[in-house]
Amino acid sequence: MSRILIVEDTKLMRDSLVDVLEAAGHLAVTADNGALAVEMVEGGASFDVIVTDIIMPEMDGIQTILELQTMLPAARIIAISGGSARLEKTQGLETAQRLGAVAVLEKPFEVDAFLAAVEAALKG
Repeated sequence: MSRILIVEDTKLMRDSLVDVLEAAGHLAVTADNGALAVEMVEGGASFDVIVTDIIMPEMDGIQTILELQTMLPAARIIAISGGSARLEKTQGLETAQRLGAVAVLEKPFEVDAFLAAVEAALKG
C-alpha cells in the first residue's frame, strides 16, 4: 500500500482526493497547507508520492516543493492548481514542473488523469 500525502487547503478537494486514492488502494494522509506538510516530513513521516496544490495560505505549493525537495531529494511530487486572480493555472504549474514535479494537473481534472499521474509517479 502506497502512502500518499495530499497538501490541499480546500477541504472538499482534499477529501475528494483522499476518497479517490483510498478507493484505489492507497493510504492517503493530508495536510491543509505546505507548512504542515513540511512539519510532517521534518517529524519523520515518509511518503511515496506527495500531491500539492500551488495556491495555499501559509506556504504556497512552490515553497512547499522547494522545502520538501531539500529534505527529500528523491521526492515524487505532483502539483495541482486551479490558479487564482493573480496567477494563471499554468504559471504555477510550469514553475512546479521546472522545479522537478513529476506531473502537473490543472483543476478541475478527471479522476482517471489523477490516478494515472499517481501510478506513473509510483513507478518512478
